[in-house]
Amino acid sequence: MVLALFKTRKRKSVRRGKRSGFTLIEITIALLIAAGWIAFVLRTVGDGIRLKRLATLQTEAVHLAKIKMAQIESASILQKDVSSGDIPGYKGFRYTTIVNEEDLDLLKLAGKGGKKPEDLLGGGNSEMNKLIAQRTGNSQGSATGGLIKVFHIYVTIEYPTGERNNQGDLKREKYTVETFKASMN
Repeated sequence: MVLALFKTRKRKSVRRGKRSGFTLIEITIALLIAAGWIAFVLRTVGDGIRLKRLATLQTEAVHLAKIKMAQIESASILQKDVSSGDIPGYKGFRYTTIVNEEDLDLLKLAGKGGKKPEDLLGGGNSEMNKLIAQRTGNSQGSATGGLIKVFHIYVTIEYPTGERNNQGDLKREKYTVETFKASMN
């Protein structure tokens, strides 16, 4: 019995000497891998938040540009003009509008440059041409010879992104929209 007890104690001491658990190097490597993944996830989340903020600012700029364009297009009389200013209620947002009167070459625009000017709505004998001639009192109907007077309208919204450039100034982005409106002259 004493011999059996001695053998049991001996086995227990042998088991204590066997390795159980992780070494310091293994724990350090596991922590480094975990820290790398945490840094990657935090950077990805931070980029997502930054991109969401930029998308929100750009959406506001698009909305403001549409409003400003609608204001210009609703004017009963257009004339050549350049204007700019701050947008009330939107800190750091500025608008610039440019209205130019230009000649627009419909034949060039339609890809028919170099051909004989003709009515782009179907020729001199078309029903549309007859209708336009009747309504306007113009015997030529919609024939333009290819050139028409239009107002070329640009609206630019400039806005801060919240980020800073190398000089420490706030970065600014621009959103520009343009359209044409027929001149009544």
